[in-house]
Amino acid sequence: MAAFIPGAGQIMNRKYWKAPLVWGGIAWCISLIDYNTSALIQARAELILLEQNQANAYDLQQARNEETFYRQQRDVSWFALTGVHLLSILDAHVDANLLAFDVSEDLSMEFAPLIPAGQGPQAAALGIVLSWELNRSKHPKFTR
Repeated sequence: MAAFIPGAGQIMNRKYWKAPLVWGGIAWCISLIDYNTSALIQARAELILLEQNQANAYDLQQARNEETFYRQQRDVSWFALTGVHLLSILDAHVDANLLAFDVSEDLSMEFAPLIPAGQGPQAAALGIVLSWELNRSKHPKFTR
């Protein structure tokens, strides 16, 4: 959902406070794009006017530098918008995967004989068995 509707992944994960941050970041990037595009149009118009009036080399170079600056800033603003959107997707994905992560205080470890499959008890060896169990009572979303 987060890929199609910005902030929807945060809402689906019940992290409601994150959705306005995503929307604010996107609104900020869009306002930067709008500002830099307007300034770029104005800088280009000024550059064209200076070239038509055959202004001195210093003024032309200043106008070219200004046009280049606003073009680069507009492009960076588009990259920032893409970055904010991708980060919101990544955040929603990580949050969704961590919803089922067990954070209980039970960090017990158990020693048990390790018997390789297809062999008898004579092939038993000492080993460490690590097992993770999802506590489904804490996460009703994942119960079946």
